[in-house]
Amino acid sequence: MNAEKKLEKLGISTIREFSQREVRYIAEEVTELLVKAFPILEDDYNNLLIRLLNCKMYFAQINEEKSISNVNYVYENNSIYFDERIDLNNISDKVVHECIHYLQDVRNEKGKLKKIGLAEFEELSTYGLGINEAAVQYIASKSVGNSLTVTKKAGVILKTVSPNYYPFLTNLINQVVYVMGENSIVKGTINCDEKFEEDFLNTFEDKATTIIKMFDKIIDLRNKRNGEYQEDSKELLDNEIADIYLELQNTIMTTYFDKICNRLTTISEVDFYIEKFLNYKPLLGVAEETRFSLNDDYEQYKEYILEKFDKRIMEISKESSKNTLSVIYNNRLFRFFKKILSYFGA
Repeated sequence: MNAEKKLEKLGISTIREFSQREVRYIAEEVTELLVKAFPILEDDYNNLLIRLLNCKMYFAQINEEKSISNVNYVYENNSIYFDERIDLNNISDKVVHECIHYLQDVRNEKGKLKKIGLAEFEELSTYGLGINEAAVQYIASKSVGNSLTVTKKAGVILKTVSPNYYPFLTNLINQVVYVMGENSIVKGTINCDEKFEEDFLNTFEDKATTIIKMFDKIIDLRNKRNGEYQEDSKELLDNEIADIYLELQNTIMTTYFDKICNRLTTISEVDFYIEKFLNYKPLLGVAEETRFSLNDDYEQYKEYILEKFDKRIMEISKESSKNTLSVIYNNRLFRFFKKILSYFGA
């Protein structure tokens, strides 16, 4: 699709190009927000700024019925379009989001789009679009100072930095951040380096492709929902998205802790990851009907994984049986009292 047809499809009519002063303002503001929120990007400051200074930006009339955003990056002509009514005195997460997409643009020697961040574009398919959108919105939201907020979507209660835009995806990427660390995801998303892909594969191994495809499925259904006009159809798609979300977060959690348990070589490492697992629950979204259940996915898995951690202690301990059993007993006692305290503190 050429640029003119894409603009027409999005309901965008160009008014005028930004002046160099206006471009500089956006470039400096967005770069400052990114680096302030993510110090790992400090060494990239000049590079990010120079690249954004070269971006073509336009004021436009944007048809709200055709476009879901008042800021749009159009990769067909590598430009960003801002609705004429937008208030640029306060840079929003949408502005940062679309500027990140511009920074993510990777093309081959013929100028054909190859990647946008974590998303790979092939002749007949796109792979990784869902996790890329999740990561970009997570970064954009944190850049403008958003903190975790409790929201409810399609009967699911969850915490996210972006309650109004990609809430399920940003909650999921927050879980990925918890297990992988933020720096790898931020650098990989903005600079399109391969380290994040390597880290992701190393973390989730044979489930990595499945997880990425489930992210893609969520965004495909979301895009389909945006084209629906019947409320019944929208509700069905919302429920389908929620079901996939719940399945995906369970896949992320169980895959990570199952894999990491097998790699541990010291009792202190086991203790660290037991604590990490016990602190994982607040990150999870919960179906409203199971909110107070003691038999949800997390609780069912908890019994299994804690037993697996205990067995791992037995396997790696080089001490006497008495000392090993003492460690296991103390761990279980600690978890018991922590559970009691959390119950009364709820």
